[in-house]
This record gives sequence, C-alpha cells and structure tokens, in this order.
Amino acid sequence: MEEAQRKDAMDGALLTFDGIARLAGRVETSEHYFEFRTHAALSNAQLNELHRATIEIDGRSEGVLVESTDWLDHTPDQTAVPNSLRLTLRRNISTTVSLDDAK
Repeated sequence: MEEAQRKDAMDGALLTFDGIARLAGRVETSEHYFEFRTHAALSNAQLNELHRATIEIDGRSEGVLVESTDWLDHTPDQTAVPNSLRLTLRRNISTTVSLDDAK
C-alpha cells in the first residue's frame, strides 16, 4: 500500500455504522485512507460485521470501507479486555458531501 505522503491528524471525528452507535475518535487522513483510533467496547463478532460506514470530520461526511481492524492494547495472556481500537478505512470519494450543503 503506497500512500502519498502526508497525513493530517484531527480529533473529534465521528464514525457511524448501521446498527452501532457512533464512535468518536482521532483520525489521520491521507489521499486514499483514514486511520481512525477510538476506545470502544466491541466484541470480535461485532468487529467482523463492520464493513461500510460514514465518517464525519470538520463538517464533512464521507463514505468509507473498513479495510482492517486492530486492537492496540491487547495483552498476550488475554486477561484484559482490549478497548483501544485502530480501524483502517478506505476512502470512497464519490460519496463526499458537505454537511452544510445537505441542510
């Protein structure tokens, strides 16, 4: 995965999946991907169901596809429940909409 280059990091991003509450977190953006980090209490079964979502950043909404999910604080002995999550999201530019334009 060759990525251009510059990533911009922003707090206050919202990621919404059908049937799951919004997740708030920090996002890094690049030309083709978002890297979204959040604290979430999701089961592995729920993670396996995450495919399409909408991300909202600075008044803009964009459709994304989940490419990968990774627990960031998972312990090797599995005694602690992980809750820090990183999602790699493929940008779907054709669905980009300004939330101000939608009003």
